[in-house]
Amino acid sequence: MDTGDNPTRSLLVYFSLCAMQPIKQPAYLIIRQGNRWTDVFRLENDQSLVVGRASSNEIPVADERASRRHAEIIYKDGNWILRDLGSRNGTLLDGSKIDAPKVLSPGNQITVASCRMTFVHSLSDYVPPVNDFEGANDSPGSQTQSDLPPSIIQRRAKASMLESHEIELRPLSPGESEPPIRPETPRRSDIPGQTASNERIANAPAIEVLPLAFELAKSLSISEACELALRKLLAITECQAGGVIKLDRSTKESKQNRTKSSDSDAPILTVLAAQELAGKAYHPISDTIVQNLIRDPSAILARNVISDPTLIANPEQSGSHVLTTTSLIAAPIQVDGSLFGVLHMYSRIGRKDLGPEDLEVALAIAEVLSVSIANLSRQQLLQSKLQSTRSRLEQLEQRLGHGDWIGDSQGMNLLREQVRRVAPTQATVLIRGESGTGKELVARAIHENSPRVSGPFVTINCAALSPTLLESELFGHEKGAFTGATDRKIGKFEMADTGTMLLDELGEMSMEIQSKFLRVLEGHPFERLGSNKPIRTNVRIVAATNRDLEQAVQEGRFRSDLYFRLRVIELRIPPLRERLSDVLPLAEFFLKQFKNNSGYGPTVFSERSRRAMLAYHWPGNVRELKNSVERAHVLAVGDVAEPEDLALSHLQIPGIESSRPAGAQPAEPYRERTLEQVELEHIALTLQHTQGQKNRAATILGIERSTLDRKLKRLQEGT
Repeated sequence: MDTGDNPTRSLLVYFSLCAMQPIKQPAYLIIRQGNRWTDVFRLENDQSLVVGRASSNEIPVADERASRRHAEIIYKDGNWILRDLGSRNGTLLDGSKIDAPKVLSPGNQITVASCRMTFVHSLSDYVPPVNDFEGANDSPGSQTQSDLPPSIIQRRAKASMLESHEIELRPLSPGESEPPIRPETPRRSDIPGQTASNERIANAPAIEVLPLAFELAKSLSISEACELALRKLLAITECQAGGVIKLDRSTKESKQNRTKSSDSDAPILTVLAAQELAGKAYHPISDTIVQNLIRDPSAILARNVISDPTLIANPEQSGSHVLTTTSLIAAPIQVDGSLFGVLHMYSRIGRKDLGPEDLEVALAIAEVLSVSIANLSRQQLLQSKLQSTRSRLEQLEQRLGHGDWIGDSQGMNLLREQVRRVAPTQATVLIRGESGTGKELVARAIHENSPRVSGPFVTINCAALSPTLLESELFGHEKGAFTGATDRKIGKFEMADTGTMLLDELGEMSMEIQSKFLRVLEGHPFERLGSNKPIRTNVRIVAATNRDLEQAVQEGRFRSDLYFRLRVIELRIPPLRERLSDVLPLAEFFLKQFKNNSGYGPTVFSERSRRAMLAYHWPGNVRELKNSVERAHVLAVGDVAEPEDLALSHLQIPGIESSRPAGAQPAEPYRERTLEQVELEHIALTLQHTQGQKNRAATILGIERSTLDRKLKRLQEGT
């Protein structure tokens, strides 16, 4: 609009535009019970306000005469309008039942069942009404506070002070002791019946609550966090009594520090924190409130509690002191979407009643405490799992013992150094060694010292499966791919993705599977049996074999291209006969391990046993050594294991020399003796070991009892 240069004309236009806009004047509903006010609601222009029996309403009315959604107050065209929502008993305005929407004026009295409300534009204009419009039989003015029915006057699901748009966080200016009040926020000192001492709660509760999160972060336990939150709540609200209760629906432990309702299905309540005045007994929250919060996890503000002790605790549990409680607040503590517990406080006769500002503070602290408890619970769970994992790891280490790595021989030290250098790389590794030398242990060490340690370690024995089953184990199959394939199966390659796979006894693979395996090693995708969907994985291959792959390549039983693809890094594990200095440390370790696990058995080897183990060629390597020590652990009598207990084998394995390696020292000096003399001396030593038990001696010697008797007779005749 063009107003020209005339300032008077511009001013007139401005005032005319202002006159066209409705002035947003503040409005309040002052709620009273009897001759006392109980609450104040500020009416917002963009929000309607519903009164009724439902707890989700802005103003819940705990009266059976009230409908669930009884009446509504809305803002329209600059006026506040009251309308009935089809209630059973109707809505009264200044004592008259309304049958159509009515515009509210300052001083109007609204009646919904037992709830009385006064509409005002300014809290200072409130004048308690002297007339009752429902008659003497239901007149709240004729009742005392103790005569009023108990009521939950307000419920709230979220703390508004924790919403970022409602909190002004900024450094305080010089000389400023408290943060500013948000515009149009009623203060307790403006509410009839309240004192200025409570103004601090209305002014800056958020500034006091928010630092609690940082303090709770330092707590080491849930109980410590609950104590801290309760102290902060009581300090801000200037309340003297309260507690933190935990709900336990799963276990029924000791009744110490617990309360339980007569209903066996009711949750057990555990007191995590409590505070009371000196000389006063703390009483926990009632099952009535708990069940209410379970049904609807919204914070509760209840007044006139003195009329109903069940709102605090069962009378037989609490005694007469319950009757001194006038109001209470219960705020839910929710962890992972379920009700963990309740933060509550209560006031006594002679103290100020708890109000909506206290409810706001309690709900905010309960929300902050919920986050802290959730973090502490997760931390405790992780610590418990970590402790359990450490314990299991220690047990596995004791059980497995890393026995193959015990010893200080030159060959094992060289192998350790090679593993240390190879493990961090992504190179394919081929481990060569005789059966029983510990190829799988070396492969696991490579995995555990590689960047793939967080991934899976998968093993497969190629010699234990037929070609069809081996292909299914490696690549997986779909349901119905072959006879017996009743379900989909994930192959080892998919299971080992981002980890390491050990192919044990690789030399036993058929030529057909070798071809498919080579393609996967070269980076090509593979398919499950019975499927045409390509699958790619990221797997490091470690192969192990005790076969002569070079000879297998020459004979056409192993693909040469696969041989060269696998033999990027080759590690050789020396047989036990080439590292005799490791034999006795390994044997002593295994003997101690068996002794610790069983609680019985020998503790040391005799000198003859030690010589026998050093003289033996160990065709089965460390596996045979461990089995021999276990045999001695079972058969030995007393604390010393003898050679007869070891019962070393005389099996000759092709390709393995039974003679002593060059440079090895003999077990004992040579003496010229006939075979008969050696036999008779051995029989005598065996009988000495069995303490004269001929049957056992015959078993150890591998002969019949009658044969032993004949040899003993010849021994006696010779002496």
